[in-house]
Amino acid sequence: MPTSPHDPLARYGRPLVAVLLSVLASLPIAAMIGGLMPLGYTGRALTYLALLLYLIAGGVVLFRTVAAAEQQPLTVARIGIWMLSLWLWPLLLARR
Repeated sequence: MPTSPHDPLARYGRPLVAVLLSVLASLPIAAMIGGLMPLGYTGRALTYLALLLYLIAGGVVLFRTVAAAEQQPLTVARIGIWMLSLWLWPLLLARR
């Protein structure tokens, strides 16, 4: 069954998967950063929560900014680029 060119999943499927995999791969990094903070339990938990919110916001911004132009096939290197972009998303906004 061929996909319609108007099907949003066909157009945005790869970027959506890339963002989701990047966020999932970044969760342990955020947990390690939060755990390494020289704070009490509440401070570490709040640091982790702030990083999670930062990553989710970055995922939304990255998807909205890049998804329409993304045509590359998904590879490990491509997911790595998305993951790096996810952590550095304020620079992407500053450049616009």
